[in-house]
Amino acid sequence: MGFHIPKAMEKAQVSPCTKNPQFCTLFHAEGMDEMLVVGDGDPSKPPPPLPIVVETGENIPTTSKKPSHCQSQTTAHRETLVQIPLHTTHATAFPSEMRPKSLVPALTYDPEVVPPPPPHIEDKLFTNHIPTAAEIGDIKQYVSRINEKLSDYDSQIANLEATLLDLQKKRNDLQQVGQAHEALISPVRRLPTEILQTIFEWCLPTNRNAVMHASEAPVLLGRVCAEWRRISLSTPQLWASLHIVPPNVNFAKPVSSTSRFQRKRELIEMWLSRSGDCPLNISFVWFASDSDDEVKLCGSLLEVLVPMCRRWKVLDFQAPLKMFKPFMGLTVEDVPLLEGLSLMDNRTSVDPEAIDGWPESLLFAESSPRLRTFNLTFFSGGIRLPSILWSQLTTLYLESNIAFFFFDSREMLSVLEQCSSLIGCTLKFPLSHTATLPPYEKLDMLVTVPKLETLCLDGDQHLHNTFHMCNTLMNLRTPRLRRLEILGRSGRPEGSIAPEPLSAIRQLLQKSRCPLETLNVESMAILPDEFIACLRLVPTLVELVVHNWAVKMQSLPLDDEHHQATAAPAGPDPQDGPDAPENVILKALTVSSKLVNEVPEDTPEAIVTVAEKLALSDAESPSLFSDSLQDSPTASTSTLAPDDGPLCPRLERFDFMLCDASQDLLCDFVASRWTSSSEGVSRVKFVKCNFTSFEEEGPKKRLQQFRQEGLDTFVTYQVSMNEELNPSPWMGLDTAP
Repeated sequence: MGFHIPKAMEKAQVSPCTKNPQFCTLFHAEGMDEMLVVGDGDPSKPPPPLPIVVETGENIPTTSKKPSHCQSQTTAHRETLVQIPLHTTHATAFPSEMRPKSLVPALTYDPEVVPPPPPHIEDKLFTNHIPTAAEIGDIKQYVSRINEKLSDYDSQIANLEATLLDLQKKRNDLQQVGQAHEALISPVRRLPTEILQTIFEWCLPTNRNAVMHASEAPVLLGRVCAEWRRISLSTPQLWASLHIVPPNVNFAKPVSSTSRFQRKRELIEMWLSRSGDCPLNISFVWFASDSDDEVKLCGSLLEVLVPMCRRWKVLDFQAPLKMFKPFMGLTVEDVPLLEGLSLMDNRTSVDPEAIDGWPESLLFAESSPRLRTFNLTFFSGGIRLPSILWSQLTTLYLESNIAFFFFDSREMLSVLEQCSSLIGCTLKFPLSHTATLPPYEKLDMLVTVPKLETLCLDGDQHLHNTFHMCNTLMNLRTPRLRRLEILGRSGRPEGSIAPEPLSAIRQLLQKSRCPLETLNVESMAILPDEFIACLRLVPTLVELVVHNWAVKMQSLPLDDEHHQATAAPAGPDPQDGPDAPENVILKALTVSSKLVNEVPEDTPEAIVTVAEKLALSDAESPSLFSDSLQDSPTASTSTLAPDDGPLCPRLERFDFMLCDASQDLLCDFVASRWTSSSEGVSRVKFVKCNFTSFEEEGPKKRLQQFRQEGLDTFVTYQVSMNEELNPSPWMGLDTAP
């Protein structure tokens, strides 16, 4: 025979007696006003067994008084302590007279709705009472009367639902008629065609060419109504841009591929025929191979563009250069409107040493009188640049993985010197050892690019060839530069004679004195003094981004015993050490309301920020990095000198991988520029950081407070995978349940 535990006891709290815990136990169930006592606390008298109630007869509880030694433990509860019987029924274990009121469902009896129940049955509801045969008959008769009334209510509800559906249908019909008439007086019907055409033009994509799809303009506009289709077809500007994606080639069924390409050709002809005399923006992408069959099929599509060459304005081709045979014979006179040319040859070179000349099929780009944008990405071997009117270029993008587009850095700098109108420049240097390039040689030829506002250099600084980015940075003067990005992997292999990129950046900023607003560096060895010296040169900086993708994850101990057994000899904690590069930088960027050397002696330690503590410790123990910078122009000047004023006073966006930094120091930095920003210092708007450690409770609360106040913060913590932060249920519990 099993025993049923009442639901009220599932969350029972067991409180052993403090005097004799082995012989007296108090039970308190959630939602109950009563307490239970098992045993009386006398060790000579073992606790009596709980009474068992059989399924017949009334459940008469047995009450007991509290033992005298337990009086003080139950003064907050009712005086009556009930000993609950365990029984075999599925009803509630409490008799009706002793059951808590919160456990009894409330029944409402409306005499006009509910028939009066049998009087001798009502008081036995929600108990473990077992009705007799006579009572069962009375209950069935009563339930039958209730079911008759339920059927009557169901019939009334069904009639009302049918009436409601009929009313809803009549309302919908009336609404449709009203909307149809209201549409006749819609203001858009009275708009002149010229205004609708202008609106349609604004529906076109702004960052790419239009595509042949019914979900976008201009095709979508023509599917709204007949009038809009007529207007869209008669608006040439809607059809003056097109992105072409050739069909896939099915080599198993060449005939099917030919027919598909023919259908695509007809669609291109139809599309461009609607463009009238508008200048054309065309993009073409093909990422498959460059076999003869593919060249022929893709050439059938490019042939459609040749008769319209006098209207070419911007061309963006991502395909092997041998695909452009249909353009053979075109000259610069044939493309008088050409302003932008972007080429990406994505084929794989067989001979990495091969240096190709500019293809004859693209000779029309040479000396184009209106060319302003020139983008070239070449993944195979190398290629020589065409003759371009460099002085009129505003955007230049050059990328190569093996060789580059110049013989050496001297030739490249000479070309940049001619770019007097250049605004944006991106140079992505070779990333491979396979090509033979001249070795690194320090150059001393200062080149001024007067209008340059954006400069992006990308390359592998482990490859010390002539195109080492330091040769570019140290010889450029850009007085209008606003955005500087130094990307790629950096480093100083053994025996290197090339300087660190940070030193070259500092020289660029010193020579340019530019209003730099964004500085983005990636995977660079951060020397704190040199880095802070760079920041001192750009007080106009608004956004600082520092990413280090070469971070190694620290293996954190699983427990104290494991840590003591495997720990290395004691040493300074890199996260708390004042010489951590990230800590030094955060300390310099923290705006303090009082200078460190002016903090009074009686100032409570809690008021002094972590940044001030680290500054004081630095005064006693100089930075480990200062020895390597003795020859630097900034070495003799403290980067934290108060006379210099706050570092980067206009900083609003901070994105930094703070691998070994102090989390408290980060919070101090944020607080100084968010909560208590000084006069003349901009309030920070965005903070994004990454730590290689566990999240600490104190900084966590401070960052949560910043978020609640409206600061956009995003902080992540990368920890070793040796410890499961979200263990599987199969791993079980660490402690007993």
